[in-house]
Amino acid sequence: MAMSKRREARFEVVVEQGGKPNIDGVFDDEKSATERANFLLRLAKFPVVRVVKVTGTGREETIFQKSSSGGAKLTTISPIESANLCTDVLQVFSFDSRMTLLRLLRGYWDDQGVIPSEQLHRYYPLRYFEREALLFNPSISRLATLQAPMLGLKPHERYDQLSRLFTALKDLAQKSETLAPFDQALMRGGVSGLLLAAVDRPVEERDRIVTHAFGTLLEPHREWGAKLTAVLRLHQEDDGESTRLVDEFAAEIVDGREPIRALIGYSPDLASAILALLAALRGDLDDRLPHTEPLLALSNTLASDGTGLGFARTREALLHRIRGGLDGLTPLTRTGAASDARAFSAIVDGMVAFDGYMGGPAMAESLTRRGKTVWATGGSDLPFEETMMRLAGRFNTAAGRLGYLLDLGASPYGHKKISVVIQRVADEFNRVKSAAELAAPGASIQEVREGLGRRLRAAGIPRALADGLIAKIATIPDDRRVSVTGSGVVAGQRVAAPPSARPTDMTVDMQSTPPPRLTLSYQGRTVALRDAGEDVVIGRSADCGIVLDHASASRRHAVVRLRDGAFTLEDLSRNGTRLVPQDGEQRLLKLGDVAPLSGRGEIVIGSLDLGEHPARIAWDLSGR
Repeated sequence: MAMSKRREARFEVVVEQGGKPNIDGVFDDEKSATERANFLLRLAKFPVVRVVKVTGTGREETIFQKSSSGGAKLTTISPIESANLCTDVLQVFSFDSRMTLLRLLRGYWDDQGVIPSEQLHRYYPLRYFEREALLFNPSISRLATLQAPMLGLKPHERYDQLSRLFTALKDLAQKSETLAPFDQALMRGGVSGLLLAAVDRPVEERDRIVTHAFGTLLEPHREWGAKLTAVLRLHQEDDGESTRLVDEFAAEIVDGREPIRALIGYSPDLASAILALLAALRGDLDDRLPHTEPLLALSNTLASDGTGLGFARTREALLHRIRGGLDGLTPLTRTGAASDARAFSAIVDGMVAFDGYMGGPAMAESLTRRGKTVWATGGSDLPFEETMMRLAGRFNTAAGRLGYLLDLGASPYGHKKISVVIQRVADEFNRVKSAAELAAPGASIQEVREGLGRRLRAAGIPRALADGLIAKIATIPDDRRVSVTGSGVVAGQRVAAPPSARPTDMTVDMQSTPPPRLTLSYQGRTVALRDAGEDVVIGRSADCGIVLDHASASRRHAVVRLRDGAFTLEDLSRNGTRLVPQDGEQRLLKLGDVAPLSGRGEIVIGSLDLGEHPARIAWDLSGR
């Protein structure tokens, strides 16, 4: 008669760091556990590694213990200002709850090399976590403090509730073996197979089933890149549920400093790292740079999502990490203030969306704070108002400038300067000549009013002023607007579109004077710019306005823009761009450099040293 599972022994590999024990893994045989322990010792990461034999009755015996010279890093909770509310243990497995735990215990997950989905179903890690006084008690206390007001309770009452929820979580973990069939369904049939297998289970159990299956999939992968790759393989472009779940677990993986460092794969300066994340977010990461295959795979996955909305969770996680970099004190580059300023300009332009900067109020605050120091002069930070105006000036549309100002006003930092923000918002509205400047084709005046109303209230704009501003827009009838090329978004909505994306739908006042016209000519093809917002990107990527077949060209090498009535060329590349005006001196632009275009001339991209015939793109400015 076979021995019952209740009487079988298990072997836990336990690591200690800073005097805190954590379970690295649980094995069925002593040999496997000992091999894992010796491997961890060779890493010299943990001061102590031991193997503990746990019998079916719960009796523990240490059968292996050795010390190494690994360092001891103290792990504590991270500051958070909001927390998803759970009143039932099954709600702990929801995405929002997992992200709360991820950000609260960021250092712990990084030390373990796991995400919450991997450990919420494992009894032994939960039990050891409960014993960690520097983690368990402070984390429960922080959650209780944040959540007690939501329930009308005192913090100690919510603390008791959370303690009972944790006990219930451990009880569920002891029964998690019943979910093994769903793990197999994911392995065999992907996301659709998993959801089909779970179709008869109660809806409230779905998150527990799904996280257990994904956690089992991820458990063998101890490297962050391998985890991300395993999740991305499950994505099917035509399957909405596949996209939703892959998006959630990809976000859970990438929302951390250590995972991002591992995914970038080399040690650039902070600005290069942020620009890499922005490129991945846009789906145009340069495959010639030494990025890891998993980050390139993520970039390609995001690029395949044409709407930009299917991976909203992952995009938000990447923006969260970008904000973390901007909020710190680390210089953007290693070569001084001038380089920092150029790099910051490239970062700012990479975050431009139709109605403000990607990331909403939090990003508006982070950019403004960093801008004050990056643009400092004479050893003094740039004044708040001047910084605000510089950042607003990066937009070529009223919708973008107003969006940034309203986001800044809605942030805690901007709200302290709300009188200055209000004045700038009013000034910007006074310059608006048409509703076309604030809305995309297909948007009704009512939609514009509702979107603006929400953002004006969020920014703390006085009601009387807000009503007057909205009424100004409402007086312009729909028949004064006409659509031009591309696709647009209503002011008031947040989108993650890069400034150099394909031309966006916009509306124009039919009675306005046509702006100057710039034509770009290359290999018999002519591209014309005459409307603000119609940026033309030059590079190797197939979605560029002018596509080059040159090894030395970047995927997005340079961009031509119309800003405030002036045409400019900005270099986005590693190898530089030569500007050859018909009347004037040649100029070599480097990453972040911006030069005006006037008259006629050529944009030259390519390297004779590589045996290339450089691409020569002619420009001709007329209509002045």
